[in-house]
Amino acid sequence: MERIDISDDRRVADLVEAVERDGAVEIVRDGVVVATVAAPQPLAAAAKPRGFDMEGLKALRAKYPVRIGDAATLIRELRDADDC
Repeated sequence: MERIDISDDRRVADLVEAVERDGAVEIVRDGVVVATVAAPQPLAAAAKPRGFDMEGLKALRAKYPVRIGDAATLIRELRDADDC
């Protein structure tokens, strides 16, 4: 990793070029690292599609059975349950 002392008065473009070359740059003041500038991870790694968990969805749906009825009855039951 390249180290750059800010007393060198480098421009931001120089920092960007250094990051492009090495992947990361340490910014140093009086011999002490005060910041690290690093390139982001490649987008290809972040954009990998994940598989869909169909079994997990089935298990979730099994926990909450389908109710057949009208909405007014459901709301009334929920309000009555809240009063307890």
